Amino acid sequence: MFCFVILHYMALDETIKCCDSILNKVEGKKHIIIVDNGSNNGSGIKLQEKYQDCKNVTIILSKDNVGFANGNNLGYRYAKKNFNPDFIAILNNDIEIIQTDFIKIAKELYQQEHYAILGPDVYIPYINLHQNPKKTTSLTHEDILKDFKKYKSRKNSRIIVPIKCYLKNIKALKNKVQSNKNDKLNIDYTKTYYNVPLHGSCFIFSKKFIDARKDAFFSGTFMYYESEILDYECHKAGLKTMYSPKLKVNHNHNASTNLTYNSELKKARFINNCMYNSISAFLEILEKE
Repeated sequence: MFCFVILHYMALDETIKCCDSILNKVEGKKHIIIVDNGSNNGSGIKLQEKYQDCKNVTIILSKDNVGFANGNNLGYRYAKKNFNPDFIAILNNDIEIIQTDFIKIAKELYQQEHYAILGPDVYIPYINLHQNPKKTTSLTHEDILKDFKKYKSRKNSRIIVPIKCYLKNIKALKNKVQSNKNDKLNIDYTKTYYNVPLHGSCFIFSKKFIDARKDAFFSGTFMYYESEILDYECHKAGLKTMYSPKLKVNHNHNASTNLTYNSELKKARFINNCMYNSISAFLEILEKE
């Protein structure tokens, strides 16, 4: 059995598009678990109504928005308990699966590589951007401290964030900055990478991971930095992760966040606060160990 967990928040059309891309395109034995993460616009109920007669879809309604990690953990635990799956794919609701043989490829790669986590080629069509892997090396303690200082500064600043929001609205400049970042990473998205930080919008967890872990993600974050923490935990536990260009998905980036925040400034402050809190939690893990 191959289970798909989709975390839904507010963006109904995106979740339906994601779910239907799996139902209508992906071949193989599968079950989809949609976790409504405390949406306050009634979209969780609408999903229940839409898929009530579909035996391959289960809707879980969370009373509260418990964040990315804990919302996905709800779906992961449900899949593990009720279906004893060989694989659990956890994906954002703005992901669209475009390969009919998605399950077949994931299984073939597991037979060859015996991975714990597999990351696909995550592609944003409208800006021609590949997001996986995030880096070719894991974060060092120095890298994490640097990020902590950066987001602490942004969190407390009344000047930096508004200026950055203004500059982000200049599309040509935004695309140029993103392009420069990608060039500096020097990643060849046509190659396979092992034990590198993977993008959080789509993970495929194998039986090896499922048997080893009660939850998919560390529960001490609300949103952001989950993949960096997961990369650290997998290294520590000796769990193999990999990126393969053989699997591909399209990503309509930030659909739920964009729907929640109609102000770029409010969205930026929310992201900065979440990043700061998540990195703080990560540093606490490192200090304890």
